[in-house]
Amino acid sequence: MTVSSFSLPGRDGARRGRRVLARVLLAGALVLLAGCQKELYSGLTEAEANEMISVLGEAGIAASKDNDARDASDRAAWQVEVAENDLQPALTVLRANGLPHPHYASIGELFQKQGLVSTPAEERMRYLYGLSQELTRTLQSIEGVVVARVQVVIPENDPLADKIKPSSAAVYIRYKPGVDLRAMAPMVKDLVTHSIEGLQYDNVSLFLQPTTAKPVQANAIGDALVDALRLRSPLGWLVAALLLMTLAVIALSAARRGMFGARLAGLFGNGRGGAASSGSRAMRVADSARDGA
Repeated sequence: MTVSSFSLPGRDGARRGRRVLARVLLAGALVLLAGCQKELYSGLTEAEANEMISVLGEAGIAASKDNDARDASDRAAWQVEVAENDLQPALTVLRANGLPHPHYASIGELFQKQGLVSTPAEERMRYLYGLSQELTRTLQSIEGVVVARVQVVIPENDPLADKIKPSSAAVYIRYKPGVDLRAMAPMVKDLVTHSIEGLQYDNVSLFLQPTTAKPVQANAIGDALVDALRLRSPLGWLVAALLLMTLAVIALSAARRGMFGARLAGLFGNGRGGAASSGSRAMRVADSARDGA
């Protein structure tokens, strides 16, 4: 048995250690890349953030939420984050679903006293605007509605005029594909009619439009990997750093064991080689002694 034959296992161990170390470094690079999150929207309530995450999840895009407020009681301080390569598909999906929903002021907020005396024109404008927003909010809550807009017209009639101008309303609704909202058109018009004083059913104009944008399907395998490696808090970064350090120590230990094995094999090889040479010298001495005799 030669010395080189004993050193092969040690060399293999060193190679394995180097391969493990390379894999550890690659895993660390993947973790760092996965941690690159981009803010999609901020200033959201938690309910709005949850709705966005649900819609993005149905489209195959992984998203997370975070509260960036110093005071946790701030309800409108949530933000939605996605991976950098999912930013554009996520925006496309949210726009197709009418998210985030616009914030509508309630009639109570519109009629807050901001001065000593409000003019009749100001009161009228606030009333019409608040009425339109309340109807829009109601229509927006219908299942399948993506975007809703309502324009209300209530003319100022002269009490002395012979002919009274009727009120009217125009309604625009964009809805999701697969929802039979046209069958609900009479109910929508009836809802608007009974929400405005003096409005007749025939004076409600309704325009329905289905959405045409197709949901963006992300790479499921890539998203699963990113979601598994995503770091969402400083604690996550700390755990990942400790994990990388542990793997690095294991890899270095494996590499050192390989080098120690090679040295040990060399020592054993030299020892056996020395013993063999000593034995051969002893045999030669014995042979020469017999020849002399």
